[in-house]
Amino acid sequence: MKKLSLLMGAVCASAILMTGCGDQSLANVKASKYVTLGEYKGLTVSVNDTVVTDEDVQEEIDSELEAKATLEPVTGRAVISGDTVNIDYVGKKDGVAFQGGTAEGYNLSIGSHSFIDGFEDGLIGHEAGEKVLLNLTFPENYSTEELAGQAVTFDVTINSISENVVPTLTDEVAKEINSEVSTVDEYRAAVRKDLEDTKQRTAKTMVYSDLLQTAIDNAEIVSGNKLPKWLVKENADSEKSSFESNLSAYGMTLDSYLSNVGMTEDEFNEQITLYAETIAKQQLLVRAIAQQENIEITSDDISEAYQRYADQYGYDSADSFKEAIKNRSGESTFEEAVFTEKVEEFLFKNANITNPEMVGWTVE
Repeated sequence: MKKLSLLMGAVCASAILMTGCGDQSLANVKASKYVTLGEYKGLTVSVNDTVVTDEDVQEEIDSELEAKATLEPVTGRAVISGDTVNIDYVGKKDGVAFQGGTAEGYNLSIGSHSFIDGFEDGLIGHEAGEKVLLNLTFPENYSTEELAGQAVTFDVTINSISENVVPTLTDEVAKEINSEVSTVDEYRAAVRKDLEDTKQRTAKTMVYSDLLQTAIDNAEIVSGNKLPKWLVKENADSEKSSFESNLSAYGMTLDSYLSNVGMTEDEFNEQITLYAETIAKQQLLVRAIAQQENIEITSDDISEAYQRYADQYGYDSADSFKEAIKNRSGESTFEEAVFTEKVEEFLFKNANITNPEMVGWTVE
């Protein structure tokens, strides 16, 4: 059940680019029929820290530089931790080579712990061209029963040694990483801005979600069969379709997934229905607040959102993002997401922020 809920959360989080939770006919629903609003203005909430430190910037830069690292041949020294060695090896038990213990031209990263304990450490201090005899013992819980806990030897030949060379940050390297900058200083500033945008966007998403959930908790919302059946069914059908689409991306079918997690199709459908009902309650709560406060979305709101998400997801233009949404038949879902966000913005503007110094959104 836990795996289902985790994947369902991922599906809902990515729903803006998929067919999904919502339908334009929600605009015609009289939400007060299903929702009795509680407190939704003046809610108390804290905003996560959005400060980006110099250390954060340097850590991100180091990560991007490491991603551009190259393996360079090493001569004149022995193997050290962090090197990549090209080796031939033969593993033997009682003097006889065992299955799966022999390879030629294998690239092994020293310190990766991809071989049994002692193998990688046993090569440290030896040079290219050396033959090394390793006397080792397989762990007691090793997956191959015949080798578990057994003493073995490995005859290893070190063919070559390479080291991971991380480039020095120069203007040229900065431009290779980010084509929109010309200097190291511009690159550092761009990294800081990206980190700030990400932190602020995450903080904004979380505080909006917290406010909406509090408004839901404070309200009385019908459940089960009292919810609009068409809305629950629409959400369930959409979520199931999205779920199967996500599984397909991992090369899995629904049947194979259910078999792996030990769930029947009836249990799965029950979980989908419960999730669909939860989404329906949120949709109705959003509509109830909007109808109470006369909140509506305009064509300008929609256009602005297309541009904002095009920038966020790296599309060339708002039109190209809009076309991607259209190709997934997701226009109504997108508009519902924009509508929900506008209600969340209302809740935020009317909330009691315990740490207002953290509220400095620059991400739009």
